[in-house]
Amino acid sequence: MSPRAKYKLDDPKLYSRLDPSGLRERLRALPGHCEVAWQETRTFAPPKDWVSSTKVVVGGMGGSAIAGDLAADFASVQGTVPIWVVRDLRVPLWLDESTLFVACSYSGATKETLALFRQALQAKGRVLAITSGGALAERGRAYGVPLLDVGISVEPRSAVGYNLMLLLGVLQRLGLVEIEEEEVRGAVESLNRTLSCLTEDIPMRENPAKQLAMKLRGKLILVYGGGLFTGVARRWKCQFNENSKVWAFFETVPEVLHNSVEASGAGPAAAGRTITLLLQPGSGADATEPYFSVVAELLRRSKIPHQILQGGTGSPLAELLGMVLMGDYASYYLALLQGVDPTPTPNIVLAKKLLASTPEAGLK
Repeated sequence: MSPRAKYKLDDPKLYSRLDPSGLRERLRALPGHCEVAWQETRTFAPPKDWVSSTKVVVGGMGGSAIAGDLAADFASVQGTVPIWVVRDLRVPLWLDESTLFVACSYSGATKETLALFRQALQAKGRVLAITSGGALAERGRAYGVPLLDVGISVEPRSAVGYNLMLLLGVLQRLGLVEIEEEEVRGAVESLNRTLSCLTEDIPMRENPAKQLAMKLRGKLILVYGGGLFTGVARRWKCQFNENSKVWAFFETVPEVLHNSVEASGAGPAAAGRTITLLLQPGSGADATEPYFSVVAELLRRSKIPHQILQGGTGSPLAELLGMVLMGDYASYYLALLQGVDPTPTPNIVLAKKLLASTPEAGLK
């Protein structure tokens, strides 16, 4: 790696040139998004009988569905309500009268989410919508469905914190998850401390996200996550795809020990092309800890480059949000190293246009 490449991310001119829309400012906004969204739910009054909900199903696609993954992991650690996330055209679960279905679409125009929303209404279950507007908001109002407004103007992937805190806030008010006000304040404070180490004005030698991006340059990225960080691994994968415009894939721990690790013996050619990131929840806080140790040992023996990124010692919410922020910044810096604007997603836009002209796809 040339010295010039090494210090590229410390050049202020790089950011105005490759990030004209200012995605860097939207990354900085995550703590504020979380705080505002949480406060919005303090005045939200869900129907009283929803407190008896026995399961939660979140329907969404892309960045809007990630909040459901993060909430599911948070609830799973607590052992409270089971949460399923559906990314599909049909709900594969039985939606009964004790099911809370949450349609999550930032734009309100996601056809798959609208299809799931329609099915939930037909099932006569408990239906909630989280959106910034569009057809989802219009149909929600027409059917008397409670709505939560994503009150920020960003790309869907940048609204993850807002979506997550809206969802968790509602679940907390229903008694389906346990979160104290103090925990939310502490998580936001922790996020701000993490942010102070990751922003573009922090030089490479002190910025772990810039350092990580340097290691990822030119590599096929594999992200392994488990426990509290299962959904975070998917989030990292998606951010590398959308921000960095690179191939990345995610796996879950402990499942990875039953299949994918066998490929780590593919030889030096594979070792030179890939890097594996192990997202491990805080030490001693998660039952997956010994599994991560075994995965790391197998990668070491196969000489596969890898790095363990471990959560902190704070609350589960602080851990979750902090690791999300780290992935967001690493993917952002990787985009700049590759000389690309991280904001536009032209192929996603093209895919939606092609689907719009294909009624046989079933997206009506």
